[in-house]
Amino acid sequence: MTPELPYAQYRDKVLAGWLGKSLGGIVGAVLENQKQWHHETLDTLWPEKLVPNDDLDIQLVWLEAMQERGLFLTSRDLAEFWQDRCWYNFCEYGQFLHNVQRGIAPPLSGTWNNRFFAESEGCPIRSEIWGFVAPGHPVLAAELARQDGQLDHGGVSVEIEMFNAAAAAAAFVAPDLEAVVTAGLAVVPADSRLHAVTRHVRAICERFPKPEHAWRLIIRHYGDRDASKAVTNFAIVLLGLFLGNGDFKRTMLICVNSGWDTDCTAATAGALLGVLGGTAALPSDWVEQMGKRVVSGIKVRHQNARLTDLAEETCRLGVEMAAARPPAAVRLVGAPHVPVRPRPEPRIEIDVLYPEKPVLWKASATPVQIIVKNPFGTDCAGELLVTPPPGVTLETACHSLIVPACGRQEVVLSARRERLGDWLPDKNLFEAVWRQDGQERARRVFGLGGARQWLVYGPYWDMWDRRRYPECPYNNVDGKRTLWTVGCASDSYNQYAYLDHPYLDESRLIREELPEEMPMVLEAGEDTLETPQFGGFNGQACYYLTRTVRHHGEPTDSTLMVGRSGPCRIWWDGEEVFAADSMWQWTSQEAACRVRLTGAPQRLVVKLIRLTDVFTFHLAFAGAGDPTQQRGVSMLFDTLADQTISPKWGAI
Repeated sequence: MTPELPYAQYRDKVLAGWLGKSLGGIVGAVLENQKQWHHETLDTLWPEKLVPNDDLDIQLVWLEAMQERGLFLTSRDLAEFWQDRCWYNFCEYGQFLHNVQRGIAPPLSGTWNNRFFAESEGCPIRSEIWGFVAPGHPVLAAELARQDGQLDHGGVSVEIEMFNAAAAAAAFVAPDLEAVVTAGLAVVPADSRLHAVTRHVRAICERFPKPEHAWRLIIRHYGDRDASKAVTNFAIVLLGLFLGNGDFKRTMLICVNSGWDTDCTAATAGALLGVLGGTAALPSDWVEQMGKRVVSGIKVRHQNARLTDLAEETCRLGVEMAAARPPAAVRLVGAPHVPVRPRPEPRIEIDVLYPEKPVLWKASATPVQIIVKNPFGTDCAGELLVTPPPGVTLETACHSLIVPACGRQEVVLSARRERLGDWLPDKNLFEAVWRQDGQERARRVFGLGGARQWLVYGPYWDMWDRRRYPECPYNNVDGKRTLWTVGCASDSYNQYAYLDHPYLDESRLIREELPEEMPMVLEAGEDTLETPQFGGFNGQACYYLTRTVRHHGEPTDSTLMVGRSGPCRIWWDGEEVFAADSMWQWTSQEAACRVRLTGAPQRLVVKLIRLTDVFTFHLAFAGAGDPTQQRGVSMLFDTLADQTISPKWGAI
């Protein structure tokens, strides 16, 4: 028998969920990304100023997407609404938008060229709305969350969003927190890391009920240098819930004192407690201090909506969802009449997969798999026409196909550049059209990113420690000695490299290539370069990288986003624009410097010092996105092109 949920109770729980989400974001915002145990008290937790929070903001976009396009949203719908209404374009959001602008659609948009942020907090924090519109239906909530999370994430981040959405959906009818956690775990894969993390955190909290002690053990196992790493913050949410014992303020205090992404952890736990206990479980003094309206940083219709109105509109979608996407998990008793929009009519669809990387290379071909899907009960005969961008060819652009009833037909195309030796754009958009009986029935735009064109010089190194000896102590004008006779035996196992020592003619290199140094051609599909791409040399060394790029558009300023795991120096158009002589763990946005994109060919030279066996470097050109902060435009430029490198360069 389908359980019943009075509509008034449903609405109260949804309102409490939005209130709990907002309260958690408010108390956690001030200490966001501070990775330590704090010593806040209930008297110091409430901030002096309320600020917008992306944890809630993006969910307003999804609310409007469901209101305007219905309840059978596709990932394409979500991506389009983000581009239309949400300017957030930093971190993983910017990587996702950059991919989509280049025709690389979900789910690949969440992981391609997004190594650092693919498993971060950006999608788990926007999970609640999927649970709110699917009360008592955790499986449906998780499926909606999965589709959402794959826009800009992959792996465990998507699983945590699924967990959170399912937990929120279950909280409408679950008797306690344990049942909610069980429902969340039930929707993630059996081999998901979340099962082990949950068991471990629960065991820690049972044995060490003092929050600071439990936190120390949890961070020992799940702490991360990235404050937004999803698993770390998932463990902190569990810590707050398990030791908060249902007390809202105590749970918030534990989440905030635990550091890391504090606004996210407190908001996630707050939303879940809100749904579990309803508005009666929330602290009335905090609710009064917060006010009655949403505080949002994006310019959507609900930017400053009353929270009661937000809850009512969410619930009306929940009523419609229960009728439109059976089987209903609960029967909403006393619900208002809500028009139920029909499921979209079936239609021919075109999907695109990449058997290899979604990259257009200088000379080699890239396979692309085009899939035509037929939802009808009869075969469909037609033509698939694929139009490449200028300068790109396909071996066959038109394919006559018969797509079986309720089946699919696949074609693998091979994309290749027409001309060698010219410019390779970062954005290369194709158009696939399916025609039947002379009429267009389906259209899909897809794309390939352009490979970055690097020349790599090196490795270069010093045999001895120049800081200790002005000349080699065992091989100099006075003679040759063995290493151990002069106390340098360790040089057998290591070498040296220095940022301030020129290993070739740097003044010439920043102007032109040095063919006598036999540089290596390195074509990279992503902005991140790692140890194996530099060759098989192991040990400390210096490398020089060169690249020539051109911006297609009006001259503009750009920020070079630089991530490096060692000392680095950068020249742009012959001028030094960045230098750092420190060891560091790479990120995709660790350091920045300003450069001017003129529209003419511009030379980039990078000097890298590798001091460890593992080495990573990242470089990307960023702008501001939409200056009106209305639309979602990636901060990463998609208007650049790389000058391809002549075949004469490179060594065997």
